[in-house]
Amino acid sequence: MSLPDPMNARRTGRFRSVTMAAIAGAGAVCLMLPPSVAYADPVPAPPAPAPAEPAPAPPPADPNAPPAPPADPNAPPAPPADPNAPPAPPADPNAPPAPPADPNAPPAPPADPTLDDPARVKNAEGSFSFLPPPGWVVGDASRLNYGQVLLTKEVPPPLPGQPAPPPANDTSILLGRLDLKLFAGAEPDNAKAAVRLASDMGEFFMPFPGTRINQSSSPLDAGGMKGSASYYEVKFTDTTKPDGQIWAGVVGDAGASAPRGQRNERWFVVWLGTGKDPVDKVAADALANSIRPWAPPPPPPADPNAPVDPNAPAPGAPGHPGVGVPVPVENPDPAMLPPA
Repeated sequence: MSLPDPMNARRTGRFRSVTMAAIAGAGAVCLMLPPSVAYADPVPAPPAPAPAEPAPAPPPADPNAPPAPPADPNAPPAPPADPNAPPAPPADPNAPPAPPADPNAPPAPPADPTLDDPARVKNAEGSFSFLPPPGWVVGDASRLNYGQVLLTKEVPPPLPGQPAPPPANDTSILLGRLDLKLFAGAEPDNAKAAVRLASDMGEFFMPFPGTRINQSSSPLDAGGMKGSASYYEVKFTDTTKPDGQIWAGVVGDAGASAPRGQRNERWFVVWLGTGKDPVDKVAADALANSIRPWAPPPPPPADPNAPVDPNAPAPGAPGHPGVGVPVPVENPDPAMLPPA
C-alpha cells in the first residue's frame, strides 16, 4: 500500500498559506489607497494680444541746423553745499496755532459804486473827486482865491430865434482842500470849522451891512468821512439887494495827532446864493457827501529809447549848482559893493 508523502503535504500547506497571505495583503492595499479622482479639462490660455502699432519714426534732424554750443570749459563749477551750514530749524511743536477767523468781525465794506460814475469829477491839485449837482458844470478856476474847483450853473440852450441867456452871476459853488490858507483850517473840529468857514466866506463875498437870519447846521458823511455843514442868510440893510445865502460844509479828518504829511485831510464846499437864485441845501448835502480822496496815477516810466535833448544841461553841470551850494556873483552891481 502506498502512503502519502508527508513532506509533500507540508510543502503544499505552506504554499497555500503564502498564497492566502498575498491575496489578503493585496486587498488591504486596495482598501488603503484612495480612489482615483477625475478632473475637468484645463482652462485654455487667453489668446495673445494683437501686436501694437509701431510708433511713427521721429523726423530726421535738420542738416542745416547750427550745432549746439559746447559747454564752457572755463565756467566755474557750482559751489558745493556748505557742510558747516546749520540745518533749518524744525517747526516749534509748542508754537500756538494760528488764530481762527473771528466770526464776529464786521465784514469788509462793500465797494463804493459811485466811484465808477462817469459823471465824477477828479481834481489832482486838491487830491479829491466829487459828483457835481445836476445842472452844474465845472468853470474856470484860474482866478479863484480859495479852493481848486469852481462850479457854475449850466446855461440852457437858447430858444429858436432868441439870444443865448446870460450865465447866472449871483450863485456859484467852490470846492477844495481845507488847508491853512483859510482860518477854518486851524479848527480841528469839523462843526466849528464849518461855522468859521461860512462866516469868513460870507464876509468875503457879501461885504455889505446886514443881519444874519435862519442859521442852521447839519451833519455830513462822505463815505465814512464825517463832517458838518453850516447855513445862514443875510438880510441886507440895503433893501434893493436880494437876501444873500451861504452854505459851507467840511468833511474829513483833521488828524491833529497824525504825522505832518497826513494832517488836515479835509475838504470843503461853499455854495453861494441869493433870494432870487437860492441855495439847494439838499443838493449841497449830496455834493459834500460825494467827496472822496483821490490821487492821480503815477506817471509812466521814462522811455529809455527816447532821443536825448542835446541842449539839456547834464545833472550837476557847471552853471547849475545843487541846492545849498553858494553861487559867486560874477558881475556885481556897484551899488551893492561894500564901502571901500
